Amino acid sequence: MNVHLKRWLAVSGAAVVITAGVVAGGSYWRLESNLTTVDLSEEISHPRPPSTPGRPLNVLLLGKDDGRSDTAMVVQLNARGDQARVVSIPRDTMVPRPRCGDEPAAAIAMFNSAFSTGGAACAVATVEQMSGIRIDHFVQIDFAGFRDVVDRLGGIAITLPEAIDDDRSGLHVPAGPTTLDGTQALAFVRTRYSIGDGSDLNRIKNQQLFLRALSEKFANENWLASPQKTLALADVLTRSIVTDTGIGSIAKLADLAGKLTALTPGSITYVTLPTEAYPPDPNRVQPRQPEADALWRVG
Repeated sequence: MNVHLKRWLAVSGAAVVITAGVVAGGSYWRLESNLTTVDLSEEISHPRPPSTPGRPLNVLLLGKDDGRSDTAMVVQLNARGDQARVVSIPRDTMVPRPRCGDEPAAAIAMFNSAFSTGGAACAVATVEQMSGIRIDHFVQIDFAGFRDVVDRLGGIAITLPEAIDDDRSGLHVPAGPTTLDGTQALAFVRTRYSIGDGSDLNRIKNQQLFLRALSEKFANENWLASPQKTLALADVLTRSIVTDTGIGSIAKLADLAGKLTALTPGSITYVTLPTEAYPPDPNRVQPRQPEADALWRVG
């Protein structure tokens, strides 16, 4: 269980630390009652990409901030379970959005509008339409919960390529090695205006850098040595996430974790959906073809 938990968290940076609750004995039902789930089969009515044998397992990670999806990444685990790829989707990418609930389809819309239109299920449907791949599961984490989880972990050590001095996010840290607490980590994955050209693409680089640091922490530290600490972490996280019903229980999360025994932090790669300027609006981007379609086919 120890190895499985570490490796799964290295992939998602979120959901499967919940399975630590299995080792907490009587706390199992408490953690189970914390979970909130969405049934994708009920929420998505239109035809979905097929679930074919031998393809990657695809999990959509969503970061929720003030009622909006501020971060979206597709984690793709290969059939052997020994390689994973994390694909970041810029939130201001202009894509077609399918019908979601009572809301009609949109010929073109910002990607992150899918979540505000129809929640995680609409985000899943939009990714499936734009990529042609099946999204098997999703994990949505509230950013306030993200902050609390980082604090429970004792902060995340990271090496910054450049200093960040951002009044908007409140983050002021020098270049080089540093340890981010929860508030700083949240500002780090949010900040964009004080780095590079201020675009969302630079913010995505920060998010991917943070996930690498998080995966290394869990791979190198025996954080399960303290059951009390582990339970406190699992309790915070289970109250901060929403998942699909397919992984919406402690037992199902533990089962998924058990499939990842061959995965290590070094076998995870990070890429960003290829984009280009969106001609009608210089503040938006669109998928760059044929590279964008080719990226999903490789997965």
